[in-house]
Amino acid sequence: MKKTSMICLLAGALTLFITSCSSTKNVQSAPDTYEDTPAIAEESSDGLEEDNGSEIKSKSDSKSTSAKKKKNAIAEFFTFGNKDDYAKYYDISIYEKDITGMKERRATTLIRTDDYMAGWGSYYSLAYYIVQFDATARKQLISAINAYNTDFEEKNLKRKGGKKTERAYGKISYRLDWGTISHSTPNMGTGEGYMGYEFVKGSPYFTIRNYPFNNEHYDRIGDATSRESMVLVYYFTRAQLKELANFLSDENINQRIAEMSANYVSSDSDEYLD
Repeated sequence: MKKTSMICLLAGALTLFITSCSSTKNVQSAPDTYEDTPAIAEESSDGLEEDNGSEIKSKSDSKSTSAKKKKNAIAEFFTFGNKDDYAKYYDISIYEKDITGMKERRATTLIRTDDYMAGWGSYYSLAYYIVQFDATARKQLISAINAYNTDFEEKNLKRKGGKKTERAYGKISYRLDWGTISHSTPNMGTGEGYMGYEFVKGSPYFTIRNYPFNNEHYDRIGDATSRESMVLVYYFTRAQLKELANFLSDENINQRIAEMSANYVSSDSDEYLD
């Protein structure tokens, strides 16, 4: 009897452990709950079927340092490098959507070292895209984010609006650089995208979307690359928007630029007074 009770106790503990592990899925940014219609909101309370394990976790350090250097050297030899074009800072996360559902991606915040455009770089499908905004566009984006947050809080978001909701906050100009790996983005295009929002499985997301941008470097690179960018649609929860807006704020960007300038001055050549 005691043996049977012990087995039942162990089985129960094991079940509880497995259930606990399966319910604590590694989700960095949970979808927002929008309760304008309680019945619909209740249906979507389970959230998204996210496949974010491989996208947002740090890459394994299983390869040796020498192997990584060799790989980078080979990549630089056969591709255009861009490691010096950007000052990179910290990681945030964004969403993209494909046929399997929402995917949360790691995105690295960055500022160009030549013209100080700022944004993020992340993998999108099988390519690496860098999205960059100038000072005017950054203000437009932050204004749109504030408008979206107001509409969210005042329950003004429409669940079905098509292009009207996808373009709710107007157009924005930006630059795209893209390539196969993060250190090699030889393709470049400039154009406009739309700021708006979209509901996915009952949860609203702020969106930035664009039609393909022409590759202005195509004639120089040739058929080894693409004539234009992909159609890109980035999705953001309100938590993700807060992180992005904080990075793109004038106060933060100006501070980062001042730090870059100070580092440049401090690396000037030495004076020798004889």
